[in-house]
Amino acid sequence: MTYYLLKPCRTATAFISTLKKARRFPLEEAAVTLKSSGFGITDLKVMLVVAGDPELTFYESGKILVKTDDEAAAKSAIDRVYGALGLSPPVEATAAA
Repeated sequence: MTYYLLKPCRTATAFISTLKKARRFPLEEAAVTLKSSGFGITDLKVMLVVAGDPELTFYESGKILVKTDDEAAAKSAIDRVYGALGLSPPVEATAAA
């Protein structure tokens, strides 16, 4: 499973990760899994707020909104959450020498 990052709009200080392949995550189950992996979770029924720096919002569709303007921090946080949910991080393409 792979995903990609993009800024949701020019004025937002956030990145959003969208799964390339459609998938649903029942939020109650995702909350239990993330809590057991050590994440602080606030269940708002339509989304989960994942505590930390940066803070994330996780949706049933697998989308994650990361409240930061630091792309490296966003990627790292997203990898941790998706990893806890059993998704592998994307393989980075390497440039030919």
